[in-house]
Amino acid sequence: MEKEALADIDAKDRKILFELETDARRTAAQIARKAGLSEDVVNYRIKKYLKSGLITKFFIIPNFDMLGLGTYRFYFQFRATSKAKENEIIDYIREKMPCQWLGVCHGQWDVIGRITARDIFEYNNLMDEFFALYGEYISRKEFTVQLRHTWWPSTYGFMEGNRKRGKLRHFVPKEVKKAKFDNLDLKIMSVMIERARLPVIEIAKEVGASPDTVHLRIKRLVKDGIITQIKSYFNREKMGYSHMQVFVNMNQDRKRIGEFISFLNLFEPCFFISSMVGAWDMQFGLDAKGSVEFNELFARIKEKFPDVIKSYETLIVYREYAPNPFVHFIGKG
Repeated sequence: MEKEALADIDAKDRKILFELETDARRTAAQIARKAGLSEDVVNYRIKKYLKSGLITKFFIIPNFDMLGLGTYRFYFQFRATSKAKENEIIDYIREKMPCQWLGVCHGQWDVIGRITARDIFEYNNLMDEFFALYGEYISRKEFTVQLRHTWWPSTYGFMEGNRKRGKLRHFVPKEVKKAKFDNLDLKIMSVMIERARLPVIEIAKEVGASPDTVHLRIKRLVKDGIITQIKSYFNREKMGYSHMQVFVNMNQDRKRIGEFISFLNLFEPCFFISSMVGAWDMQFGLDAKGSVEFNELFARIKEKFPDVIKSYETLIVYREYAPNPFVHFIGKG
């Protein structure tokens, strides 16, 4: 599968994809200079990636904490029920709740996800409403409060050379200061979380502001760290990769936990780390070409840190969604 997907990707594609993954708002002209191609050819190839499903969308990764929005993770196991009812539950979470991300899984959990809320009370109200409708279909549940989520650029076998993680390191801050923002900022991010390459003039039309205002707002949101990345949403399955996750409880040795995180920071198959409070201390993702490679990768981690990993669970995410949580907060103060 991977060889078939990679067959049509040449060295020029790799350069274009690298630029789109580094900053998806780079213009075709800027990318063309890097790739040694014409602007028209770059535009043609980007359309090809979208048409083939290699890239499903261009999007932003916001720092929700700076917006005064917490991230709450849920983990559900269904009772034996119909596929239609499971899909109804998934659709409810995607459409009716301020969901950042949702994964449908094989393993101990059937559905896992991240919900955005202003505080624990708002989150509790959201879950009360959910369980009033669907509680009878959930046999097991767990929850965590996310402290920090770090998501690295993807490789999937086609990035030019080794991934350069630069200064992007996972850590848990002592505190997070809320940034200044308004409803227009939320509107802009609501557009960009779905269509990050949309021209400024088009974003301006959708949010009801001038192009100059929108341009300056985007620059400020990036400079202030409210928008942390502008990247591509790749279809990893087309590249022959699977989305594996590990949930870990750790023995509380601060020094060794720091070494564990430092290792994952530089471990290229690791594409995200989340630190949290609740059922687990940490959750991280590994891109692997199937279960055999995943077991080999995780074995390396366990062998290196047997004194850190107290207990763990693993699963595979076989379908994922990235809804737009901002639509639930625009105009609500």
